[in-house]
Amino acid sequence: MKKTIRLWYLYDFANSFASVVLLFYYPLMLAERGASNAWIGVSASIATGILLIILPYLGAYSDRTGKRIFFIKIASILMVVSLLVLAFLMKNLEVFSTSKLFIISFLYVLFQVCFQGSYVFYSAMLRTMTNTENNAKVSGVGLGLGQLGNVIALGIFGPIVGSSLIIIGLSGKPLALFLGAILFMFISIPFLRQKELNNDVEKIGFSYKKFLRDIFSEKRIFFFLIGYSLLADSILTFQLYLTLYITRVFDFSDKLVTYAGITGLVFCVVGGFMASKLAYKLRDKEKALRVSSIFYAVTFCIFALVPKVPLLIFIALALGGIAYGLLFSLARTVYSEISPEGKQGEFFSIFSVFERAASVVGPLVWLLTFYLLRGFGENIQYRGSMLLLVLVCLCGFYYLIKSNRIAKSSL
Repeated sequence: MKKTIRLWYLYDFANSFASVVLLFYYPLMLAERGASNAWIGVSASIATGILLIILPYLGAYSDRTGKRIFFIKIASILMVVSLLVLAFLMKNLEVFSTSKLFIISFLYVLFQVCFQGSYVFYSAMLRTMTNTENNAKVSGVGLGLGQLGNVIALGIFGPIVGSSLIIIGLSGKPLALFLGAILFMFISIPFLRQKELNNDVEKIGFSYKKFLRDIFSEKRIFFFLIGYSLLADSILTFQLYLTLYITRVFDFSDKLVTYAGITGLVFCVVGGFMASKLAYKLRDKEKALRVSSIFYAVTFCIFALVPKVPLLIFIALALGGIAYGLLFSLARTVYSEISPEGKQGEFFSIFSVFERAASVVGPLVWLLTFYLLRGFGENIQYRGSMLLLVLVCLCGFYYLIKSNRIAKSSL
């Protein structure tokens, strides 16, 4: 089982090379070529809509068959293909035509569906590999190593993006997409080659109606998902617009954007490794998760109000990184314990969909706020949108408390 856990860590590390290049460089490539921010937000919303339709069924199917790695393998191949095609489409492209924007957006949607979808099956493996005593540690280390992969990836790709290096006709940000895909593909091979874990599977059919009824009947899980969704809503929306935020509000160059990303990600690693220690210190994983959510709300306040002083921005990024590492590793751990045994894939499918609700609500709310504040200038537009995320965080905190109270009342 220790080998399985090591390979599980490896995949979290490997896919970071693919995801980080899209996260950091895709929005900048669109903005540099004059495309609206709406192309990112709408594409992310479409990806989540697709996930909402297909993931519950696929998650339940993986529960019945025990096939987790099979789906991760398919998703990984499609992620690599979408990045490679994106890289070559972006080559020497200075201005987007509408048709090319649609094609590029389709590839972005494909990547996001596969990347987020793979985590359903990946996270569902956690309960099979671990027990309640060490699952917080395993989840935290996995997340930490994933963020370490992001740090190393940016450390490699940052200098490449700013250089004149050309490989097979690609340079700059398109080259980063290409290399991210290649490194992800090769590093993930040991994980993808392993056999499926032995699972006690239930040979029952799947019904969306029954699935939704199960979710709504499990009040503790339902309110936990609402709370977690709101937290993920704020965090992932900010992540989606991070590079634009720090370039437009704080006038960061591409080089500083890379340094900023590395700073946040290094401290994500710290947060991931701290998760089990915080849960142990507070003697309650759910309490540790609630503390982490408040920590993130404070971080958003700092981002919204901090003056244009680079040192303060890097401090805010460090704090946000720690909060990110804590929150996401603890959320995955808590949910793996409260979701029904034997239905991990099915219930983690809705976990992933609720997490990615940020890809529907968050970007659209961000864009609406941005539009409503258009008369105050771009600086106020961005900062006002950031303050809105603080309120979303606090709403998430409220529902986590509500979920915990239901658990206590049932004892």
